[in-house]
Amino acid sequence: MRPIDEIILKTQRLKELLAKVPEEPTYDTWMEQIHELLDDREQLLAAHGPDLKKADQTVLRQLVDDSQKIARLIEAEHQRLGMTLGTARMERKTVKSYVDPYEDVDSNFSGLFDQQT
Repeated sequence: MRPIDEIILKTQRLKELLAKVPEEPTYDTWMEQIHELLDDREQLLAAHGPDLKKADQTVLRQLVDDSQKIARLIEAEHQRLGMTLGTARMERKTVKSYVDPYEDVDSNFSGLFDQQT
Protein backbone atom coordinates (compact mmCIF):
# COMPACT_ATOMS: atom_id res chain seq x y z
CA MET A 1 0.00 0.00 0.00
CA ARG A 2 1.31 3.42 -0.91
CA PRO A 3 1.82 5.94 1.92
CA ILE A 4 -0.76 8.26 0.37
CA ASP A 5 -3.32 5.45 0.52
CA GLU A 6 -2.64 4.95 4.23
CA ILE A 7 -3.02 8.68 4.85
CA ILE A 8 -6.28 8.74 2.89
CA LEU A 9 -7.65 5.76 4.86
CA LYS A 10 -6.77 7.34 8.20
CA THR A 11 -8.28 10.63 7.06
CA GLN A 12 -11.52 8.92 6.04
CA ARG A 13 -11.66 7.06 9.35
CA LEU A 14 -11.16 10.34 11.22
CA LYS A 15 -14.01 11.96 9.30
CA GLU A 16 -16.28 9.00 10.07
CA LEU A 17 -15.46 9.05 13.77
CA LEU A 18 -15.87 12.81 14.08
CA ALA A 19 -19.22 12.70 12.28
CA LYS A 20 -20.71 10.54 15.04
CA VAL A 21 -19.98 11.88 18.52
CA PRO A 22 -20.88 9.13 21.01
CA GLU A 23 -22.62 9.46 24.34
CA GLU A 24 -20.86 9.43 27.70
CA PRO A 25 -20.09 5.71 28.25
CA THR A 26 -17.96 5.33 25.10
CA TYR A 27 -16.75 8.93 24.76
CA ASP A 28 -13.29 8.27 26.25
CA THR A 29 -12.67 5.33 23.91
CA TRP A 30 -13.83 7.45 20.98
CA MET A 31 -11.46 10.25 22.01
CA GLU A 32 -8.54 7.80 22.29
CA GLN A 33 -9.26 6.53 18.76
CA ILE A 34 -9.27 10.11 17.46
CA HIS A 35 -5.93 10.88 19.13
CA GLU A 36 -4.39 7.65 17.87
CA LEU A 37 -5.50 8.29 14.29
CA LEU A 38 -4.28 11.88 14.42
CA ASP A 39 -0.89 10.74 15.74
CA ASP A 40 -0.58 7.98 13.12
CA ARG A 41 -1.59 10.37 10.36
CA GLU A 42 0.88 13.01 11.52
CA GLN A 43 3.69 10.45 11.59
CA LEU A 44 2.83 9.29 8.09
CA LEU A 45 2.74 12.85 6.79
CA ALA A 46 6.09 13.62 8.41
CA ALA A 47 7.72 10.43 7.11
CA HIS A 48 6.37 10.63 3.58
CA GLY A 49 6.08 14.38 3.01
CA PRO A 50 8.54 14.48 0.09
CA ASP A 51 6.83 11.48 -1.55
CA LEU A 52 3.50 13.30 -1.51
CA LYS A 53 4.80 15.85 -4.01
CA LYS A 54 4.74 13.10 -6.62
CA ALA A 55 1.11 12.18 -5.87
CA ASP A 56 -1.83 13.19 -8.03
CA GLN A 57 -2.80 16.82 -7.39
CA THR A 58 -6.52 15.94 -7.28
CA VAL A 59 -5.85 13.45 -4.49
CA LEU A 60 -3.78 16.01 -2.62
CA ARG A 61 -6.50 18.66 -2.94
CA GLN A 62 -9.06 16.20 -1.61
CA LEU A 63 -6.73 15.36 1.27
CA VAL A 64 -6.34 19.06 2.10
CA ASP A 65 -10.13 19.58 1.94
CA ASP A 66 -10.69 16.58 4.20
CA SER A 67 -8.06 17.87 6.62
CA GLN A 68 -9.86 21.20 6.80
CA LYS A 69 -13.17 19.42 7.46
CA ILE A 70 -11.51 17.41 10.22
CA ALA A 71 -10.12 20.59 11.77
CA ARG A 72 -13.61 22.16 11.73
CA LEU A 73 -15.19 19.07 13.29
CA ILE A 74 -12.54 18.98 16.02
CA GLU A 75 -13.07 22.69 16.70
CA ALA A 76 -16.85 22.17 16.91
CA GLU A 77 -16.36 19.34 19.41
CA HIS A 78 -13.94 21.51 21.39
CA GLN A 79 -16.55 24.26 21.59
CA ARG A 80 -19.25 21.77 22.59
CA LEU A 81 -17.03 20.47 25.38
CA GLY A 82 -16.33 24.03 26.50
CA MET A 83 -20.06 24.77 26.72
CA THR A 84 -20.68 21.50 28.57
CA LEU A 85 -17.90 22.31 31.01
CA GLY A 86 -19.26 25.83 31.48
CA THR A 87 -22.72 24.44 32.22
CA ALA A 88 -21.28 21.99 34.74
CA ARG A 89 -19.38 24.80 36.46
CA MET A 90 -22.54 26.92 36.65
CA GLU A 91 -24.50 24.01 38.12
CA ARG A 92 -21.77 23.37 40.70
CA LYS A 93 -21.69 27.07 41.58
CA THR A 94 -25.48 27.11 41.94
CA VAL A 95 -25.41 24.07 44.24
CA LYS A 96 -22.66 25.65 46.34
CA SER A 97 -24.51 28.95 46.58
CA TYR A 98 -27.74 27.38 47.88
CA VAL A 99 -28.36 28.39 51.48
CA ASP A 100 -30.63 26.19 53.55
CA PRO A 101 -32.83 28.60 55.56
CA TYR A 102 -33.48 25.94 58.23
CA GLU A 103 -29.86 24.96 58.71
CA ASP A 104 -29.44 26.86 62.00
CA VAL A 105 -32.80 25.91 63.51
CA ASP A 106 -32.31 23.65 66.53
CA SER A 107 -35.80 22.34 66.92
CA ASN A 108 -37.61 19.11 66.52
CA PHE A 109 -40.92 19.56 64.74
CA SER A 110 -42.13 16.03 65.37
CA GLY A 111 -44.25 17.16 68.30
CA LEU A 112 -46.38 19.23 65.96
CA PHE A 113 -47.52 16.24 63.95
CA ASP A 114 -50.42 14.01 64.96
CA GLN A 115 -49.41 10.72 66.41
CA GLN A 116 -51.23 7.50 65.67
CA THR A 117 -52.52 5.66 68.70
